[in-house]
Amino acid sequence: MSTSITARPASAGWGSQAACLDSDPELFFPISPSGPALQQVAQAKAICARCPVRCDCLQFALAAHQVHGVWGGTSEEERQLLRSRGPNGTPGHDARR
Repeated sequence: MSTSITARPASAGWGSQAACLDSDPELFFPISPSGPALQQVAQAKAICARCPVRCDCLQFALAAHQVHGVWGGTSEEERQLLRSRGPNGTPGHDARR
């Protein structure tokens, strides 16, 4: 799968400060959530861990319903879990349902 660098929010002001700017965008879009891709996810998350705009990135991904890739240090599954929880962290409903 070829992922364009435009997959990142180029227009977002915080995006120009992201730690991933000089990284291969494909690193953040593993083909699967298991097997060898787990190492790829871990590498992407390591870059996110040192990112000064990690929270902004995560908020963007949640607001834009980004389904694929690592955003703000979270995997697809982790964001799905966050979306399924209510505002107080309690189980809630996914707003897209």
